[in-house]
Amino acid sequence: MLTQSVKSLLWEDLAIFLLFSAILGILLGLLLIFKPGFVERLNHSANRWISTRHINRWLDRSISIEQWIYHHYRATGAIIVAGASYILVYFGMLFDRAYELQRLSGRLPARLLASLLDALVLGSLVGGTVALIVGLFLWLRPSMLRGMEEQANRWVSSRRATKVLDVPHDEVDRYVARHAQRVGWMLLVASIYLFFLMFRWLV
Repeated sequence: MLTQSVKSLLWEDLAIFLLFSAILGILLGLLLIFKPGFVERLNHSANRWISTRHINRWLDRSISIEQWIYHHYRATGAIIVAGASYILVYFGMLFDRAYELQRLSGRLPARLLASLLDALVLGSLVGGTVALIVGLFLWLRPSMLRGMEEQANRWVSSRRATKVLDVPHDEVDRYVARHAQRVGWMLLVASIYLFFLMFRWLV
């Protein structure tokens, strides 16, 4: 729970931020009214489009390690079984919930902390059990996992989704450029109102 002084400080910081935003809005409104060409040139130089297509192309690649895993299936299976066994033993027998609740009680509310610890223990036990089963199959009978692995490893490319996002949207800029003075007056009036409102609240 936030104390009253912290809440008051946060509201004051928000008011100062809005006050400076109003000052910037007044300056921008005046520039749009009297120097719209300058704002358009400034916006044009600042709005350089940087495409992320080459980054998405690099990320949208399938990296296959199945051949290496099946080539060293005994060692990989033994490592997975050992790690899963440790998780099951630790969270099933060694994990001291009461001690962790006492140690972390000052950082989070008790009810939320208890729920998070229960979710951590339950998720670890379920994950450890699944990892143990997979590790045993990989260690003893890796051929039984090939069918499941082929079904689960269907590659779904994200190129179509990212292609839609990698398109510039300058509708607002073009609207402001066509109606610069009208937008400038609206911004100026709204910023002046916000400035006096925040100034009065701070004083």
